[in-house]
Amino acid sequence: MGLSLSLRHCFAILMPTPMRLLIYLLPALLLSLTACAQSLRLVTNLPTDLNENSGLVRAAQGRLWAHNDSGDSAKLYLLDTFGTIVRTLLVDGATHVDWEDIARDPLGRVYVGDMGNNNNNRRNLVIYRLPNLDTVTGPTVPAEAIRFYYPEQTAYPPPASARKYDAEALIYHRDSLYIFTKDRTSPHQGYTWLYQIPADTGLHAAVLLDSFRTGQLSFAFEVTGATLSPNQQQLALIGANRLWLFQHFQGSDFFGGTAQALPLPSITQKEAITFIDDYRVYISNENSFLSAARLHEMWLSNWVEVEQLGQSSPPLLFPNPTRAQVRVRLSPKMAGQLQIGLHALDGQTVKTWTPRLVDAGPQELVYELAGVAAGVYVMRLQMGAQVYVQRLTIGH
Repeated sequence: MGLSLSLRHCFAILMPTPMRLLIYLLPALLLSLTACAQSLRLVTNLPTDLNENSGLVRAAQGRLWAHNDSGDSAKLYLLDTFGTIVRTLLVDGATHVDWEDIARDPLGRVYVGDMGNNNNNRRNLVIYRLPNLDTVTGPTVPAEAIRFYYPEQTAYPPPASARKYDAEALIYHRDSLYIFTKDRTSPHQGYTWLYQIPADTGLHAAVLLDSFRTGQLSFAFEVTGATLSPNQQQLALIGANRLWLFQHFQGSDFFGGTAQALPLPSITQKEAITFIDDYRVYISNENSFLSAARLHEMWLSNWVEVEQLGQSSPPLLFPNPTRAQVRVRLSPKMAGQLQIGLHALDGQTVKTWTPRLVDAGPQELVYELAGVAAGVYVMRLQMGAQVYVQRLTIGH
């Protein structure tokens, strides 16, 4: 359910005084208001019926299907870009515990994820599959249940350090559903974990595929929505203060391509995102003390042909596979501090190197891998707001 019961509720729980709240928000606020922040265009204010909106997906005629998280009944709203609710559909055969995201497959079928799990204690996680909503003529639509669980979870709730099982982001891709979790660990690890389940009815064990280090300071700024572009070549994840854009991946290896972390100009309780075309997304936020419920538009055309670390092509890691060391060949346009970390596929940090101040222009850097066991890892490079992620295989 976004930032807990809502942003205002979670902060009331964690930071009972205004001063503590200010201290909590200030680092992320400063980060979000940097010169690198990307612009959002206000499309419309949302009606009060969608004050708790947490899911968006494209509909016919330039409209959107939307839903709320907890506090609403099992229904969907057809919304135009003037903020008018055109139609409401009741979902027959579904309950509404904590609806968190919505996705659509090429046949037009819709998947609604009742998978919000703030306290990591739910045993009734379910994604509802609905027919193409644009073809439904009556006031109700039938739902089929796709139930799932996380096989790694053995306690409900687990210890605070293992609370990785809240999920607020969902996409459909190639006959499967992909779930991006919201990290609620304490101490906070700053990851999203990627799970896969079949897009079919029944009970399924979610398969842990990968992880991505968001580097966020707290769960309040972690992943709250996901969307895949119509051409299936761009994946976007949204949080309260940034958008992560993934490209150049193969199949469902979303984190195996390139990644951009795009800071946003304001901190609001952003809960939902959907691609409108291959270069443009709509982003909505809930009503909170930070902002009224609103719908925004963001163009990604400047980043679809992505510049990574300020250069026209991604950095090159070689040799890959490697053994004792890895070389990084890059050509930044401006000088800056380069931070590099090596991470296991389960998200654990394996090795970090002292940040380096690198000059503009072509260069090659060497990083030693002594003491790192053989295996497949994720190497993450960051300069300012620019992030590049690539798999690295280390042999014996």
